[in-house]
Amino acid sequence: CKEDNPSDPGGGNAQELITKVILTLTENGTSNIVTATFNDPDGDGGIAPTIGALTVKAGSTYTGKIELLDETKTPADDITAEVKSEADAHQFFYTPQGALAGRVTVTITDKDSKNLPVGLEFTVAASAGAPVTGSATNSLNVALSHFDTTTKNGTSRSPETDVEINFPVNIN
Repeated sequence: CKEDNPSDPGGGNAQELITKVILTLTENGTSNIVTATFNDPDGDGGIAPTIGALTVKAGSTYTGKIELLDETKTPADDITAEVKSEADAHQFFYTPQGALAGRVTVTITDKDSKNLPVGLEFTVAASAGAPVTGSATNSLNVALSHFDTTTKNGTSRSPETDVEINFPVNIN
């Protein structure tokens, strides 16, 4: 994320404030859309964020996208566009946890200029099986790594994380 601090003329990158994250999934072959929203209007600290759950169908595949906003500014700052323009320095990691591991597969479909994954666009496949109730443990961990001091290789997270959220996922 672009450095907006004039006291750092070196132009290093800094973490942006991300107060809202919206995951949107569209079930392939249908017009069914499911969304989950992370909302933390005061940023880190203060009031705890609210995190919505995703509900997907067993045996279905979805096309997904993620949107990032800083709503402390008016109008809201579109961090999604910034991540896209700085794709070589960013990558999302989607990690199914708990009962979702082995049941949910996330495949990143967009690439940066070096043909490495970015993760603003992806697919989600939920395999057939018993229903799963989303919770803190049955969740999809979504983390945005920022590669400023380390080199992006497409497989390993950076020590710098712009945002990390556990979205509960229900499988019906």
